Amino acid sequence: MNTEQTTNLMPLHLFPTTIYTVEKPEFLTTVRKVSNEYLEIGKKHHKIDDVYPVIMGPNMSNDNRILDFVKFISDSGFSILDQQGYDMNLYGTFVSELWVQDHHKSSGMEQHTHFFGVSLSGFYFLDVPDEACMIQLHDPRPGKVQSTLPEKDFRRTTEASNSIMIKPVAGLAVFSNSWLPHSFTRNSSKKSCKFIHFNVSVAPVQSIPKKCENGPVVI
Repeated sequence: MNTEQTTNLMPLHLFPTTIYTVEKPEFLTTVRKVSNEYLEIGKKHHKIDDVYPVIMGPNMSNDNRILDFVKFISDSGFSILDQQGYDMNLYGTFVSELWVQDHHKSSGMEQHTHFFGVSLSGFYFLDVPDEACMIQLHDPRPGKVQSTLPEKDFRRTTEASNSIMIKPVAGLAVFSNSWLPHSFTRNSSKKSCKFIHFNVSVAPVQSIPKKCENGPVVI
């Protein structure tokens, strides 16, 4: 190959996929306490077994005890969408769903996206033992995935990557656009991996839902 003919190629990084991470350990104590109450509700509807070794609690986005945490997620969502170039002058963000998941040994999560008006999705990690679940984020372009070539080094994140892994730690928050497919690897630890999964939605400012009374929702 004549390298002189390719030295002036100008790459244009179009249609990017951006992930946002931040460590917020200051929320851990309160969110853990409230999450444990909601997990007790979840245990009434599902018992741990080999087929589905996970417990999930109901939506806790309206619990006033974690209002600061919910506000952090909502405000971060607004900032992300605004920075991405969306016209947010007439819109506000709100946390439409927020629930705790407790993944026991061998539990994971299949690849999926979020829809029905959800703009952003994310996670906040509460308890992360060694060999716990890891987030796997997948290239959202099916055409690229189906026609890809072998990677030089799958351990590196490059334009050739079809997916990437993020190793979580307690207090880590992760945000992404809701159209980005995500999954979790299987938990190899004998201890459970516990985290919050949340969705951020957008609505005209006048119609942002009001917060409800304190306490867990009993279902």
